[in-house]
Amino acid sequence: MSAEGHSSATSGPATLVVVLALSVALLTGAACPDADQIPAEGSDDGMPVLRRAALAGKETAYSAVREVTGPEGADPPPHVRVVHRPGDGLALAPVGGEGSAFVVRASSALESLDERLLHMLEDTYEVTDAGTAVLDGREARVVEAGRSDGTVAGRFWVDAGTDLLVGSTVYEVSGEAALSVRLTGLEQGGGDWPEGAAGGTPWGDALTGDERAALREEGWTLPEHLDWNLRLVDARSTEHSGRRVVHAVYSDGLSQVSVFTQRGKLGAEHSPSLRDGYAGTDTGGNGVTTQHDTIFGGDVGQYQSMWQADGFVYTVLADAPVGIASSAVTALPGPEGSGFWGRVHRGMSRLGFL
Repeated sequence: MSAEGHSSATSGPATLVVVLALSVALLTGAACPDADQIPAEGSDDGMPVLRRAALAGKETAYSAVREVTGPEGADPPPHVRVVHRPGDGLALAPVGGEGSAFVVRASSALESLDERLLHMLEDTYEVTDAGTAVLDGREARVVEAGRSDGTVAGRFWVDAGTDLLVGSTVYEVSGEAALSVRLTGLEQGGGDWPEGAAGGTPWGDALTGDERAALREEGWTLPEHLDWNLRLVDARSTEHSGRRVVHAVYSDGLSQVSVFTQRGKLGAEHSPSLRDGYAGTDTGGNGVTTQHDTIFGGDVGQYQSMWQADGFVYTVLADAPVGIASSAVTALPGPEGSGFWGRVHRGMSRLGFL
């Protein structure tokens, strides 16, 4: 077993700037839910292991190198050194470029193994304790997330000595790895904290249920579910260049899909096909992820999509197999008569995902 974002409104590339400015974090991937459209039942005896890991991730000081591997053929992003200090947050910097560190405060965003994500994982998959394995020379407890058809959707590796989450892999329905993240060279302790590093400000204000309902009354699309297994786990709002931008995060416990929404339309600098709705996909290379903070940041950028509809510009970002990303896109408004969804489907087909 191998151990294994951008829109701009008529005011210019404002929304793109917003999305790029939010880039720090993990979007773990998950497989397309076509295999089974129902939750997997089971004892979920692996959840205590993950809850211990969630607690350790908040209370343990450590340093390590984060390594991310995308789907086969994708260029891996640079390795990133991470330093965690309880109460201060997480500092991330490219290996060899520690002078450009970015700090994400502990209270600023959705955290890895956040209880909201653990609830989603438990509700969607059968979460089992699969025994032990060796990862980067250290004994680790393996937890598997299984679909209702018996296939494995994801695996987690939890360090036996520290209870820290040191690895995760999400799998396609075919069994191929879609996204893997590892912490190597793990050391306990505060490490070299980059004083004066950029970052540290939460993105926007969290939206309450009443505030989300008020936005819907004003015509904003902000569903509580994008698909049967993609539930809203975080919603925030801020202003950029005088325009409200709403960032909604959806998850099944393994994947996280970000949807940025802003009133306006794409400007003339964009191609007609893009203004008509189709943004395309990117299944590898250095992409853009979103604001939420996790132990493992994500830079693989497997899927990015942007379009306009009904007076709004939508940007969807997901480090996930295209299947789950496209199901999220098609749950949102598409330009009428544009052939948008047909082009999305053809694009997925050309890439071999549909």
